[in-house]
Amino acid sequence: MSKSTPWPLILILGLSAGCEEQARAAPPPPEAVPSPAVIAAPAPEAPPRWPTASAPLTVAQVEFPKGFGRKRIYLDAGHGAPGNDGNTSVTCEPEAAHTLRVAEDLAKRLEATGHFQVKVSRKSGQRPTYQDRLEQAERWRAQLFVSLHSDSRGEARWWQSTMEQVCLRNDSAPGYSVLYADDIAEPLLSQRLTLARALARRMGDAGFLPYGGEDYVGLYAPDSEQPGTFVSRHLPGQRIFVLRKPPMPSVIIETHHALDLEEVERWREERTLEAFAAAVAQGVVDVFAPPPSAAAPARVSTRAALPAP
Repeated sequence: MSKSTPWPLILILGLSAGCEEQARAAPPPPEAVPSPAVIAAPAPEAPPRWPTASAPLTVAQVEFPKGFGRKRIYLDAGHGAPGNDGNTSVTCEPEAAHTLRVAEDLAKRLEATGHFQVKVSRKSGQRPTYQDRLEQAERWRAQLFVSLHSDSRGEARWWQSTMEQVCLRNDSAPGYSVLYADDIAEPLLSQRLTLARALARRMGDAGFLPYGGEDYVGLYAPDSEQPGTFVSRHLPGQRIFVLRKPPMPSVIIETHHALDLEEVERWREERTLEAFAAAVAQGVVDVFAPPPSAAAPARVSTRAALPAP
């Protein structure tokens, strides 16, 4: 008979074996679970920018200060002079047709406020010279001379506008600009600058896009303070008649780039014309009755008050 292991030892060995099995079977301690990464919220999309069809325009609530009265604005429908129809748009529309349509609409909206008297330089079928327009504005005792135009910028390509016509197109340079000339003594110099800046600022506030001036090099220089404002740098003999000749403050508003299809389509919308009229009205109010908090433009002295009617 073999020698047996004492019971107490067996029991102890059995317990040890059981503990060993349990230790082997026990699940490992849970590892530290990394906290989920913080997922940043997506950046809000930038609002659509003019001239995208969905880009909004704001119609200003124009406020007329007490005693503002009625200001006399000579509104020149640019071009339409003998042999001068201006540029041809991306839809083959002559510039003279665009400026007349916008001028007539703007005149009605300004007069409807009760604070403006407006004379448009020409009617459909009329082709007055620029000298005739200036003389008419002087006889009428205009306080401001605002000439409406559209721009034709950059290198364009031909495209099939309709089945019947092929037009030039360039969608790369949209935006408005307000032009003035500084080849005059004070106080008219500061008056021109004040008017140009006020109109450009209010158009920008409405949501229109100020043009950057890339195609203006050598012709116009950008204003250092107000985007969309440019001063003429044309050589003598090539200077713009309606910028340098009127004895009252005068500017040109280039409403848009006539070769940009989206922008041309926007300028046929009622909302665009409404926002433009409100911007012009508020800009003129700023000129005649500047808000007390507005900083005086550079080079503008106390002599820059616009002439009384």
